[in-house]
Amino acid sequence: MAEEPSSSTTSSVQLPQQFHAIHGTLVQLSENGFSAFRLRPSHEFNQGLVFSSRSLKDEQVFEVRIDRKVHSWTGSIQIGITTQDPATFHPAPPPNALDIVNKSWVLSGCNLFENGKIIVEDYGPNLDELSEGDRVGIMRTSEGDLVFYVNSFAQGVAVSGIPQTIYALVDLYGKCVEVTVTNHRETQSQPRPLLTLSSVVMDSNQVNQEEESCSTASTPSGALQDRLRFHHRCGTMVKLSAGQRTGERRRPLDEFNNGVVMTQRPLLPDELFEIRIDSLVDKWSGSIEVGITTHNPVALDFPSTMTNLRSGTIMMSGCGILTNGKGTRREYGQCNLDELGEGDRIGLIRKANGDLHFYVNSRDQGVAASNVPNPVWGVVDLYGRTVRVSLIDREDAIKAPTNEPEEDSPVVEQLLFHTRCGLHAAVVNGGTTGHRPNAQSDFNHGVVLTSRPLKPDELFEVVLDKVVLKWAGSIEIGVTTQRPEDLDFPATMTNVRSGTWMMTGNGVMHNGLTVLDDYGTSLDRLGSGDRVGVIRRSNGVLHFFVNGEDQGPAAGNVPDKVYGVVDLYGQAAQVSIVTPSPATPLTDSSPYPSYLYPAPSHLLAPLVSPTSLADSTYALPTSSSSTSASSTLIHTDLSFHKLHGRNTTLSSNCLTASRPNALSEFNDAICITSRPLRPGEVFEVIIEKLVERWSGSLELGVTSIRPENLDFPSTMTDITYGTWMLSGSSVMQDGTITRNGYPLDLDALHEGNRVGLLRHADGSLHYYLNDQDQGAACWGVPQDLYAVIDLYGQCAQVSLVHRPLQASGIPPDQQEGDATPLDSTTSELASGGQPHRHCHRLSPHCGRAITISDDGRTAKREDKDFENGLVFSLLPLQPEESFDVRIETISQRWAGSLGIGITTFHPQEGTVIPSTLSGLDSAWYISGSNVFQSGRQFLASCLPLEHLVVGDVVSIRRTVESALRFAINGRDLSVLIPNIPHGAYVVLDLHAMVQSVSVKSIGKVGSLPESLATTPAAAATSSVPAATGTLPLSLSQLALREAMQGIQSAFSSRFGIAFSQQQRFHDHHGRNIVFKNNGQTAQRTASYNQGLVYSKEPIVPGSCFQVKIEQLDERWTGSLMLGVTAIPPDKMPSTPPTCALLLKRPSWIISGRALHQGGRKVRSDLKFDLNELRVGQSAGVHLSQTGHLHVLIDGFDCGSVAWVGTSESLFAVIDLYGKTAEISTVSLRSASTTTSTPTTQPALNEEKALRESSNSEKSLTGGKTNSHRSCRYKLACSRFVNIMGLPDAYLESEGSVCGCAQCFCEQEGTLNKVGEEMKGWCRWIVRNRRSVDKKDGPGSNEKWQTAFHGTRPSVVRRILDEGHLLSPDLNVWQRTKAARRSSKGNDGESNGQLLFSPSLQPATLAPTAELYDPLHKKIQRGQVVLQVLVQPGSYKVRKATSPLNALAPLAPAAITMGGSVTCSSDPAHQQQLLNPHAESTAITDEDPAIFWYTKERGAAIVQALLIKLDETASASS
Repeated sequence: MAEEPSSSTTSSVQLPQQFHAIHGTLVQLSENGFSAFRLRPSHEFNQGLVFSSRSLKDEQVFEVRIDRKVHSWTGSIQIGITTQDPATFHPAPPPNALDIVNKSWVLSGCNLFENGKIIVEDYGPNLDELSEGDRVGIMRTSEGDLVFYVNSFAQGVAVSGIPQTIYALVDLYGKCVEVTVTNHRETQSQPRPLLTLSSVVMDSNQVNQEEESCSTASTPSGALQDRLRFHHRCGTMVKLSAGQRTGERRRPLDEFNNGVVMTQRPLLPDELFEIRIDSLVDKWSGSIEVGITTHNPVALDFPSTMTNLRSGTIMMSGCGILTNGKGTRREYGQCNLDELGEGDRIGLIRKANGDLHFYVNSRDQGVAASNVPNPVWGVVDLYGRTVRVSLIDREDAIKAPTNEPEEDSPVVEQLLFHTRCGLHAAVVNGGTTGHRPNAQSDFNHGVVLTSRPLKPDELFEVVLDKVVLKWAGSIEIGVTTQRPEDLDFPATMTNVRSGTWMMTGNGVMHNGLTVLDDYGTSLDRLGSGDRVGVIRRSNGVLHFFVNGEDQGPAAGNVPDKVYGVVDLYGQAAQVSIVTPSPATPLTDSSPYPSYLYPAPSHLLAPLVSPTSLADSTYALPTSSSSTSASSTLIHTDLSFHKLHGRNTTLSSNCLTASRPNALSEFNDAICITSRPLRPGEVFEVIIEKLVERWSGSLELGVTSIRPENLDFPSTMTDITYGTWMLSGSSVMQDGTITRNGYPLDLDALHEGNRVGLLRHADGSLHYYLNDQDQGAACWGVPQDLYAVIDLYGQCAQVSLVHRPLQASGIPPDQQEGDATPLDSTTSELASGGQPHRHCHRLSPHCGRAITISDDGRTAKREDKDFENGLVFSLLPLQPEESFDVRIETISQRWAGSLGIGITTFHPQEGTVIPSTLSGLDSAWYISGSNVFQSGRQFLASCLPLEHLVVGDVVSIRRTVESALRFAINGRDLSVLIPNIPHGAYVVLDLHAMVQSVSVKSIGKVGSLPESLATTPAAAATSSVPAATGTLPLSLSQLALREAMQGIQSAFSSRFGIAFSQQQRFHDHHGRNIVFKNNGQTAQRTASYNQGLVYSKEPIVPGSCFQVKIEQLDERWTGSLMLGVTAIPPDKMPSTPPTCALLLKRPSWIISGRALHQGGRKVRSDLKFDLNELRVGQSAGVHLSQTGHLHVLIDGFDCGSVAWVGTSESLFAVIDLYGKTAEISTVSLRSASTTTSTPTTQPALNEEKALRESSNSEKSLTGGKTNSHRSCRYKLACSRFVNIMGLPDAYLESEGSVCGCAQCFCEQEGTLNKVGEEMKGWCRWIVRNRRSVDKKDGPGSNEKWQTAFHGTRPSVVRRILDEGHLLSPDLNVWQRTKAARRSSKGNDGESNGQLLFSPSLQPATLAPTAELYDPLHKKIQRGQVVLQVLVQPGSYKVRKATSPLNALAPLAPAAITMGGSVTCSSDPAHQQQLLNPHAESTAITDEDPAIFWYTKERGAAIVQALLIKLDETASASS
């Protein structure tokens, strides 16, 4: 008779569980009853109950996998059991699992419910936090205990006394939409929980009574116990994760204790409890403590640190053992726990004989304690430096580690992928290939691991076999300590929070946190055939490789047993393992294998980007795979900017934009690119999600507004400037429809469609649908625009498509039969040619007397001709670029010298070239000692160029603010020419004396490669051929062609459109204003106010807004006011303010000489006066790139008046106030060609008065100096002036006087006799540039009086620049903090006075300064005094408190190299001079022991500069 089959045999043939046919009203079953789906998930959250088809057997796990979730609701999956047969539910089950009140146990969230009432709180992991792909199960043990499982990990006994007949139930509630039953084996395949509910709540005494039964447990039964994890009860600062197997201390930089964690069950005899240190901080002292305790975590009141417990505890702390908080062994083992680092492991074992052993990195430290009771719980104290630890499963978890060396395991010759992999991945080809079979429909869950750990110095390398361009992101590679058999494969490997190092993009992540941002070559740019690898050195250092090139060290202290891991993410669809080379041993001479360290990339002819003249370039990745030039890919780093509309969310490294609340919001979802589009760059997106609730859809276009300056509106078509958009089939510019019926209708797009745009070289904007050109949408579109997309209406989500560009411009499948060759540039780029350095060169088209040689670097004029010597640069001069030429030969036959400047004229073949610079229509240049514009002189007295000699270097430099500066041998000539148009060329006139020059400068980094600038003809020709025959141009071809054309024309046309536009006024204006001439002229028709006008467009940083005065009305006082405001004109009140000074919000207005900010005067010392403007003169404002507001008068920069910033859009404000009756705008081009007016009459009167006063002071001035002798002392004083850095233009060339002993004796008895007090001084007349009013200036009835003012050499230049003496706070008299505090009153204003003396002797009390002369290599020591004219009645008189007739003590001076100086005189003596006690006696102006003092800076005019040298000190130094 046959035996009855056992239960195990019956169980082994048991059919797998399915879902019952009775289920919730919204549930639909599929896959033969193995899958359940809740219908209408966006509208309903319940009615999703499903049951098991049969009752559960003991030790049988019923497990489901979460396949889909939505985020519209709160709550998620619920699982449990019920004793009620599902077939008895009529007419349908209840809507929610908690509504079953007939014997049901349900786990919802982290709480357990019985019959709808909570019985256990915080049972385990929160089910609401599970993700798609996570698994959850339930099992009844043979003892009647109920155990829940999350991702195959048992969560412990939840409840006991469960009836025999039960059915599993699953509630597809809230976020959970779809689940599938997973296949599981019976009984022995599942771990069995050790403890029942009753045993968990037993106190330690009850546990000790069962010690004998527990200690007799055999090894096989021990193997079936619960997997070790941390107990949910822990220290107050601890956070558990990874299925309670990782513990982390919160706020590690603020807290150092309260981090105790314990195991969830007692340790078995001879069971290894081991943890790994995952994270440390360096702020605290002390570190991890590990040990055991007899205290049950259920009943323990957790202390701040475990060593505070006084019973039942043995801990290893540092290098000692503490029992019950007291040290029992001071020196234990060979390791100190405080010195361990991240990745180190600590373990312990209580052996069956009661001995306790600790292990550090698997090395036994010996017996720490004996007769340890049983049971004990493992305990870890996350103290001090230790932040996070994780439990480790060892293959020999039951067997204790020993110090004996283990036998070598069999060597696996070939490295393969493990068959256990991610949900969407599969391993084929015998384990050598991993791929995502459905790469077009899924992008993650593609993790594959190696089948064995990597050996030290073993390279794990894979080659990309297949790439799909649908997704963003690509392959990720790294190592992990997680075993493939135990890993719960995540959606992406960077989600693993322990033991993992991954390279993703161009960064490195450790345990999900970025540790290196810019590590190496971006993996997202790799294509098919590229290789990527990883190696762990024997010293624990991790290196990554891309195409065989080492990217450098990525991490240290990496454990030895790590598995190679590849994440087939995004574009990466398939990889294969490259057969590894044998590991090379490390030697002293060759520290690393040579095949892993190829030659540096810069020695292997790196590729040069074809867009190198742009600010940023394409990256051309090199590949060692055998690919032709046509398959070389050009990638872009374009992404969305972090600033966007309020209803927008960015993800996938800012490559995906979505509108999360697409069903409730339809606008406010504008996204803009992170940078401007490059020439020929395609902006393309793929539509990933549409909703049918709204009308309208995606809007796409470009804008010139920077993201930082954009006030994101509800929809992009609301912007009224600098924007070109396609909305539906309508083309819009600045919010106005310019064209209807465009072939592309964005409202008709579907999910999966790709739509893009491209600006062509002719300025037209084209749109593309799935690579098909839809034609030009608009024209005249400038460069440097940001792409912008509006997720409007139906469009809910898009992603950027990083389309690679073929280097040949023709797809590989179309190259056959097309033999049109590439140009030399493209061939060079594709072949990886060496980049050229871009040296400045001269154009071959020049004057008829010029010969160009040395490959365009030398120009020589024929000696028989003194003109026809114009030479032009080959390329335009760029911002922050200097063009330097060296004088090579000079001919003494002719008079005159070099002319240098800039011009918009650039000759071509057959162009007639003028004979001199004056024949150019648009040129700015220096010739002789004057500055000219288009042949007309507008500035004089610069350093004359007639004194140039062979070897001198003349430089012309263009600033970022489009201004010109000149220098000779590196010395600035103090000449500034503003408003130079872009695209202008350097022009040289080899006139008269100068016969030949050579170019010595080099262009900016990133300027045009030499191969693209051979000749103007080559630069003007497109080198990429159009497609021939009937082959249509693809989007990639067009992009490359436009990129090459943009390269060749960028210099000349980049800013041409912007500089040719005429500026206009805004329609919003004052009540008394009428516009004429198409908004370019404004006229005030009545009264003297109500004349506000605004610029139509905001002022872009680097640009200006200027107006010309057309008519004045002399009946009124006051005149033009101008400035800027942050209030857009269309948001102004309907009735503007009567005057610009009434603008209260952010505004800066200049009126006369004063600056007003927000209606309040903040400055009144401007160097110009708007009230003096006359008919025909122009005035304007200029906003620099750094946010400084400059004022322009007749096109010349008067300097910065205020810093206004660039964060807000600023509009120009003009107030036709008082005399100003009519103005007109000035075009940007004409603004740069305006000339200055002659010197004003007040300045002439001042100059005349200075000369007359100079001639009348016989005691100080003499006539002409002796011309037959050169005075050595005067030459030394002249050298001192040169070291001070004063330009020659500030001092008169004639009229200087020397008062040395020799000259003083020679002048005896002559009319030029120098006064006695001038003995030892040299004097130069100053060309004063400050204007004074006629009624107060010299030349009126009251004669200004001569005085002297001591100062420092370092401030003379500033005094002459500003035309005023400096306040005492900035001058020599008060340089210490104590002196400055004493010179200020209670209100913080300066009480310091400007000090003068009617005689020269008191002024010599100024401290002596020391300047280093680099030419003669010695120190010059001297004093500086300014002779000034003081307005009568503006000063008061005081006696000096120190004797003035005696020699003043010389104050110590600090030596500063290069001509700058810092004096440090006695502060007490200075204070005596500044604040003398008032005397009651009468004082006369002739008294030599007096000072004049005043607060009025404008009451003195500098007349002359006096220098006195101490030759004795100079010689001794």
